[in-house]
Amino acid sequence: MKKIRNIKDLENEKLTLKVKQLELEKDLDRSWKELRNDFSRNNSGEQKQTEAAFNFKTGNSFLNGALNFGAIFLSEKLNMIAGKTLGNAAEQVLGKVGQRSIRWFQKRSPSK
Repeated sequence: MKKIRNIKDLENEKLTLKVKQLELEKDLDRSWKELRNDFSRNNSGEQKQTEAAFNFKTGNSFLNGALNFGAIFLSEKLNMIAGKTLGNAAEQVLGKVGQRSIRWFQKRSPSK
């Protein structure tokens, strides 16, 4: 920035900063809209399938949206917990099978 010597220069600098701020806000808004559009295009199939499962009918649209959002959120969390639990159980079972197979092969191999 250049040195400001009088009020007129200060006002001009304020105007240029305001213009720059508005341009940056416009770019930020545009990038958010693009991100939202990309996200809605990519997840439209998943959301349609989940929203069809939870279709609450109440008199209040805000309440409908909140109930749908809550149900979808809970179902996703439960799916994550179930996936982790199933993965841990499978890992334990495979670990035990691996240990048993190693012991079996050690018994079968000839001693040197």
